[in-house]
Amino acid sequence: MNRRVVVLIPAHNEEASIGATLQSVAAQKLRPDTVLVVADNCTDQTATVAAEHGADVMLTVGNTGKKAGALNQALATILPQLDDRDIVLVMDADTVIAPEFLVIADAELAKPDVGAVGGVFYGKPGFGLIGALQVAEYVRYARQIARNGSRAHVLTGTATAFTARMLGQVAAGREDGRLPAGPGTYYDEKTMTEDSYMTFAVKTLGYQTPSPMGCWVSTEVMPTWPMLWRQRRRWQLGAMENLRSFGFWTPVTRAYTARQIVSLCEVIFFVAYATTSIASGVTGTYRVIPFWVGIGILFWLERIVSVRKAGPKYMLIASLMLIEMGYGTFLKAVSLYGYAKVIRNREISWA
Repeated sequence: MNRRVVVLIPAHNEEASIGATLQSVAAQKLRPDTVLVVADNCTDQTATVAAEHGADVMLTVGNTGKKAGALNQALATILPQLDDRDIVLVMDADTVIAPEFLVIADAELAKPDVGAVGGVFYGKPGFGLIGALQVAEYVRYARQIARNGSRAHVLTGTATAFTARMLGQVAAGREDGRLPAGPGTYYDEKTMTEDSYMTFAVKTLGYQTPSPMGCWVSTEVMPTWPMLWRQRRRWQLGAMENLRSFGFWTPVTRAYTARQIVSLCEVIFFVAYATTSIASGVTGTYRVIPFWVGIGILFWLERIVSVRKAGPKYMLIASLMLIEMGYGTFLKAVSLYGYAKVIRNREISWA
């Protein structure tokens, strides 16, 4: 018997994008049995547009847990009707997924050691330079996933498929102490990054979390620097929060902690290099060292080659090192903010 497929799309004021999202779901080669848009505290026409595109619509009631809370309300209704083998695809309302996404996810989830299948996300073009920098960043990340054997660091919140059994095991683990507890049955409603929480949860329960390259998704990028700062602040603080709750050095989390340490070392090296360069330039003691010139050229070429999939426009932007270094500095500033919060033992929360 074929397993059922349910698509859950939490949406808050997404009337402009929900139509394209639902069209990509309708174009799936493995057609879902149910498509449910969870309209969460919407003040626009999200629910109306979703219904016009053939989706079922559920309105949240008294939800204060943001995306995680909306999903918990929907799962409480949907999961009792599903068998363990059935598939639940959770995706964002501003995301378009590959036509083969559900076919590939179905094949992967048939493997007994796979608990969830994540997408590989790319940025939608637009919003000038800031948009182009994010598109290039996402292309580089997708390249890393491909070179890592389709293993992503995190099950992306843009689109991830679970078995119903896996979601039930997460709920049980949160109740019996195998997983960090918190508000909410399935998704933790306290964490700012439900995707990293679910990644750690699935892996802690002993399952694999592949992200096949064929499961690509296209999602919106941030249109302004303040919005990008808020997004990346949330990502960084949420990641640190989840590392803290699961433990910084467990078999599941130590690779993530190691990456954070490497990232911190990169920040320290960058600050030291920039400070030394500026000081030597001011004092007139700057010297050209062939070894470091060679390293700089290799870095410059890598930045260009790694975005070739995005096209000539993005390769040209990548060739302008001042822009690349400026964007890198922005991202490092976000990381430093997160490290400072953890070092000072400040509570990490939505507020």
